Amino acid sequence: MSDGRDAAGRKLPGARVAVNASIVGENPTGLGVYSVKLVEALDERLDDLVVYTSSRDAFAPLRARIGRAPVLARPDHGMRGHLVRALWVQSVLRLKCRIAGVSVLVNTVPEGLIRSSLPQVTVVHDLLPLLFPEEYPRQRYYFGVLVPRVLRASAMVVADSESSRREVHARYGVPLEKIRTVHPAYDARTYRRHAADDAPRGDGPPVVLFVGNLLPHKNVLGLLEAVALLRRRHPCRLVIRGHGRPAYVRAVRARTEALGLADAVTFLDYLTGPELRRLYVRADCFVLPSLGEGFGIPVLEAMACGTPVVTSDVPALREVAGEAAVFVDPRDAGGLAEAMYQVLTSRALREDLRERGLRRVQAFSWHRTGAELGEVIAAVARG
Repeated sequence: MSDGRDAAGRKLPGARVAVNASIVGENPTGLGVYSVKLVEALDERLDDLVVYTSSRDAFAPLRARIGRAPVLARPDHGMRGHLVRALWVQSVLRLKCRIAGVSVLVNTVPEGLIRSSLPQVTVVHDLLPLLFPEEYPRQRYYFGVLVPRVLRASAMVVADSESSRREVHARYGVPLEKIRTVHPAYDARTYRRHAADDAPRGDGPPVVLFVGNLLPHKNVLGLLEAVALLRRRHPCRLVIRGHGRPAYVRAVRARTEALGLADAVTFLDYLTGPELRRLYVRADCFVLPSLGEGFGIPVLEAMACGTPVVTSDVPALREVAGEAAVFVDPRDAGGLAEAMYQVLTSRALREDLRERGLRRVQAFSWHRTGAELGEVIAAVARG
């Protein structure tokens, strides 16, 4: 068995690291994309890595060994997949790790072993099911019962943001010294600005873009209200790229009709990375008016493509965007409309935000994420 290495390249004698990436589905989005990119970053650093997944094709070529996870455990199967995954982790994955001689298990989501002597590093992205329980009627029980037990059984917990770190401490009583903040990143190979993107655009009203799940806390209804106000002063189109629960999608479409925006709003579903990049580049303004977030990768993707960003003045998004965005109260439709108006009508503001954003995203990379998580894994492996 080869030796693993920590982030600085130091050997960790006898350290075989396993990653529980069973959350990766057929077309990874959100948590699946995070898991894929994290595995690829760790694969660069760890010589003895085992990845448990049912979606081998979702990853770039890896040095790591691939361990099989059940296809039925994918998130594509909804609640059934969640139950299969939970049972598989507690039984089959536990046994596989023991047979493989795993020294540290990394859980890319808070789905890990309970009452295990195997040291674990567990990633918590956010506590949205507890902050917005009406949106997550099933997950709130999972976050209320299973997640705290997994965290107690983990040697270290990793949070996406300092905001999430403090929420985990406040909600679950996990000591702050046991929680590390390791920022995720964005796919810099896909989301970047090309020289050809600066070519003059065709005629038509400016485009406001939203990318994210269609859930109430994303505040899409508030965004529609703001766009209706904005169009009284300045023409624009709104593009919404996302999908969500059918009831909320129907509510969004109904509000679009009620506000007289049917001809001004375009709805798009799943897009490949290159297709989404083109969408960012063609947008005049990217808006994420969420009531709460654990991080906010679409903000980084937009800034990397040179698109000015307007987003909510909530802790996690402040942490992501720094001084490179216009921040608004997400519950104030008038204030949101004014912020979009200023961005769409001021070339100087757009250029300033573009330059700030391109500088800001340089602080985020999967190489850095892998290095920082590698330090956590090394500390756990050394006991």
